[in-house]
Amino acid sequence: MTNRIGDIVVKPRVSPILRYGLAVGGAVVAVLAGAGLFWRGESVAGFYAAKARRQESRAHRQISHLRHEVGTLSDRLAMSKRLLQSANAAYAALGAALKRSDQKTMQLRERLGFYQTILGASKRAHGVSVEAFRVVPDSKGWRYHLVLVQQFALNRWVYATVHVTVQGGRGSHSSAASGPGLVDISRTVHFKYFDDLRGSLALPGGFVPRQVVVQVDSGGHTLTRRYPWPGPSPSVSRTRG
Repeated sequence: MTNRIGDIVVKPRVSPILRYGLAVGGAVVAVLAGAGLFWRGESVAGFYAAKARRQESRAHRQISHLRHEVGTLSDRLAMSKRLLQSANAAYAALGAALKRSDQKTMQLRERLGFYQTILGASKRAHGVSVEAFRVVPDSKGWRYHLVLVQQFALNRWVYATVHVTVQGGRGSHSSAASGPGLVDISRTVHFKYFDDLRGSLALPGGFVPRQVVVQVDSGGHTLTRRYPWPGPSPSVSRTRG
């Protein structure tokens, strides 16, 4: 309330003690509020710091576990690679062994068929006979393969003279050519059951073969077999090519 007496204004006075008390009280409230906020912030910060430490510890344990698993898997991978290499080497060796075995089996079957053929042929023959004959080309000319047999039941050694003659000619002129320059000279063989003969045939230049005559002399008997020439001579083939 304001008292007016003329132009003089009279205001009530506040006690200095009251003002000092209010100031002190405000300061105390401010300090307490700041301290509360600080303690609250520190508490919250401590909570998150502890949580962060727990998460960091958990992460370190996971990293350690993962490193252990990586090491274990690396060891297993290295062992698997070594086992795979060993298995590949073993499979390769096994494959090579099987291939050799197959080749050996094929050779044995061919050999068995060869002996069975000879045995069947010897039962039909009454002396030395020609079981097989063929002429094949090679890099130097021609080669022949001749198989002679006799009966197994005879069970004796036999001598025979073999002569191979290539018949043909030059152009339209026919001739019978034989001799060291054309054939693998006459051969004397000595065998009990069969004999496998191989030799070369050197044809003179310009000569056109037509057939091969195989003559076998044994025990006063002469056996003659005629075989057509298998094909054009290598020299003719090269000339035409």
